[in-house]
Amino acid sequence: MKPRATFTHQIAVRILNGLASGQGLRVICRGADMPTRPSVMRWLAARPDFARLAAEARAVGGLSGPGRPSGHSAGLVDQIYDRLCAGEPLRTLCRDPAMPARSTVHTWSRRHPATAEALTLARDIAQWAAAEQQWEAWQAQDPQSPLNK
Repeated sequence: MKPRATFTHQIAVRILNGLASGQGLRVICRGADMPTRPSVMRWLAARPDFARLAAEARAVGGLSGPGRPSGHSAGLVDQIYDRLCAGEPLRTLCRDPAMPARSTVHTWSRRHPATAEALTLARDIAQWAAAEQQWEAWQAQDPQSPLNK
């Protein structure tokens, strides 16, 4: 168990920098030399200036509300999009440790319309590519077909 930490400017700056980089308090407070999350919550309640700065840092870090950070980012959605376009199923894609769980991707689709549109488009592109491959394979089997002309 960690000893009770006292509020210092240095610790406050490290907390604010962590929030601004998109880390939640749970992650920030895991450090051995960092205060516990309940200590930080007490500081936020007792120090309005620190609470205001923390709220601003959370906004900069993309932490819109309470709870764990979602991890949703344009870069990650782009990676998912590219892999879906290449025909990789979402179930397989999400088994990759660097990718979010399938339920997380579905949650993002519900919460972010642009993400839902990108994933739908990626699946459509993959289906068209698969259909073209099947068509080419069929044409290769019957080169004399009138459809090959």
